[in-house]
Amino acid sequence: MRAEQAEANILRACDDADLPGAITQDVFQDEHVDDDGNRFPYTQTYYTCGSCTGIDADEVRLEFKQLITQLTRRSAFLTMYGLFEHCMVGCLSVMDHLFGEITGKPFKYIADCHRRLTGTFGGDGIRDLDHLSAIRNIMAHNDGVADAYRDRLKPNSKTSPSQKQYFSAIRRAMDENAGIAVNSLNCVLMDSRFLAYAAGEFERYVGELEAAVYHYREQNPGRP
Repeated sequence: MRAEQAEANILRACDDADLPGAITQDVFQDEHVDDDGNRFPYTQTYYTCGSCTGIDADEVRLEFKQLITQLTRRSAFLTMYGLFEHCMVGCLSVMDHLFGEITGKPFKYIADCHRRLTGTFGGDGIRDLDHLSAIRNIMAHNDGVADAYRDRLKPNSKTSPSQKQYFSAIRRAMDENAGIAVNSLNCVLMDSRFLAYAAGEFERYVGELEAAVYHYREQNPGRP
């Protein structure tokens, strides 16, 4: 539902940007200085659409559409991920109770739930969500930028462990046709497929987790 609502909001915002009056026009005084130091004042027209400003109206409109599209998808994904992680931490508490062993960490994450699931509840065949966790971190902590992504294939290029994790996540998302791309500035971009893909991955994981826990309960009837 949240994914569909986000895409609907994007369509509405982009349509609104095409309406008359969506772009405002104004002027400012500037000057040109030639090679001899002579100054020539002139009036420059500029255009504004939302928070985007420039001297070309069409470019400003396109920049606004791109900005609102990416920020809306990013916000929706971070919300979806946060809600899902909250639920998974709750599932981890249930699994801890069933197994009789507590995950002794002040802050718990989806990866902790996955370790319990695969290590105790027979979920070895369940694919993790590490790629979505890494993409979440790129969006939340690095303003959507995968540092050095375009440099990774250069000879003698060096990458940090976190960068390797990011690159692996992006590659997996691309391989799974998730709607992820990286532009020339290393910005990770989401297209209209991504939110639906993420929601599908969350649903897939929940279904497999439930099946593994039910199977564990059947095989261990004496557990709490």
